[in-house]
Amino acid sequence: MKIHINLSRIIQPPTLKNNTGISEATVIKRMSEGDHLAFRQIFNQYKDPIFGYSYKLTKSPTLAEEAVQEVFLKIWQNREKLDASRPIKPYLYKIAQNYVYNTLRNAAYSDKLKEQIFYNPPVCRNVTEDQVVYRDLEAFKEKAINNLPIRRQLIFRMSRVEGLSHEEIAHRLNISPHTVKDQIVKALKTIKEQLHIHTDIAVSIIFSLLLFL
Repeated sequence: MKIHINLSRIIQPPTLKNNTGISEATVIKRMSEGDHLAFRQIFNQYKDPIFGYSYKLTKSPTLAEEAVQEVFLKIWQNREKLDASRPIKPYLYKIAQNYVYNTLRNAAYSDKLKEQIFYNPPVCRNVTEDQVVYRDLEAFKEKAINNLPIRRQLIFRMSRVEGLSHEEIAHRLNISPHTVKDQIVKALKTIKEQLHIHTDIAVSIIFSLLLFL
């Protein structure tokens, strides 16, 4: 059974009093017992660092915000399992890291997202880091296309690079539109298989380009 919690209601209780001098272990213990004020204190202390860490990984404000929500939702749902004798910061960062990695790993297996990245590359912002990532993307894409059989590669480039329709390609090569479609489908299948084999590269690319999609 799924547990549904309105996180916004948890993090907006009456304002905390000054808890200077109270150890984090005490705050964690209180939170593990269901104290909303203690939860809010942890939230206020770590929400910005977690956002910054997640943004550094993804370059996506939206995904970074989702990571923050995921981190503190999990903390609240699993509060009874928290060990007050251990610092909570590494645990928070680990949750954020896992969330970001899993999200982008799933994106790397998304045919729709991969095709968006492959065939609709984002506009570079003329920042060195973005230029490097874009070159990596282009090199990986070019290598995958170059591995196609010569005729299939030609048809694929005419479709995806020149933007020709199936009928236009068929007319130029004196073949049927059905053959053109079949060759493009097979080319896409091969490229997608390459992406699955090199998922680590796909994840790395998506990490850097997710902001633009």
